Amino acid sequence: MPQESVRRRLSPLIEEGEVATCDIIELEVLYGARSREDYERTRLRRELAYPSIPITPAILRRALDVQGLLARAGHHRVAIPDLIIAAVAESAQLTILHYDRDYDVIAQVTGQAVEWVAARGSVP
Repeated sequence: MPQESVRRRLSPLIEEGEVATCDIIELEVLYGARSREDYERTRLRRELAYPSIPITPAILRRALDVQGLLARAGHHRVAIPDLIIAAVAESAQLTILHYDRDYDVIAQVTGQAVEWVAARGSVP
């Protein structure tokens, strides 16, 4: 976590075991690995640190349904990974901590809990 404001917000939640992940998030995180060793180290560290919520067919169906709701509202271009992550969080009744306005757009139609992990525009 390079940004101090993000670290301050997430560290207590991580220490309390209040943060979960899913395979889409892991794919995004591991995409940034700089080497094979970095990939393996990061993957193992995250597997040990965070429970992973499975992406079920019902979750994928919910993401598709939400995409349809967004299309009817004129917002069908929300990123597909964000739709799936939101559906995972919604299924587990978890708040999405994010730095991506797509989650606010999704929450407008789902009513689920979302929160900026840092003030919008504050993280380069």
